[in-house]
Amino acid sequence: MDNPFSWDYLSTRVESNEVFGPFAVVYLVLFGLGFLVSVFLYNDGARHYVRHGLKLRTIRRGAGIATVVFGTGLFFFGIRMLQIDPFYLGRRIWLYLCLLALVAMAAAFVYYLRTVYPRQLRSYEERKLKQRYLRPAASTAAALSRAGAARQVRTDVRRPTRRRARR
Repeated sequence: MDNPFSWDYLSTRVESNEVFGPFAVVYLVLFGLGFLVSVFLYNDGARHYVRHGLKLRTIRRGAGIATVVFGTGLFFFGIRMLQIDPFYLGRRIWLYLCLLALVAMAAAFVYYLRTVYPRQLRSYEERKLKQRYLRPAASTAAALSRAGAARQVRTDVRRPTRRRARR
């Protein structure tokens, strides 16, 4: 194996016996599992594990970004596996760039969770607390609804109507 970071290695066409090397198998497993998990989480799979509204939105946003990154990596691997090279998309450099995008995505997620997310969580919790205090108590609301129901005129009973005779 040549230097995996040399330009000649990255920009040459992949031979048929090099398609499923050790790096390619690890790449395929990583990107395949990542794609499946991100699609599952994006399509309300996280709702089975998390009930918090802000956490669900955050997971869905992150899973959407991850689906794009993992899907792009699988696209380039598919071109490599099919042994076609349209517009030089079957070169090794695209797999390396997808790995670099994966690392950048992970770094962006860590940055978001350490800096932006705590502020959003704090404001979300304050808003929920304020809504809880502004809502009437359950017993008061039940008493008001019972009193309103007692005063309400029954409109669900159909009364017979007179029909006009036809001439």
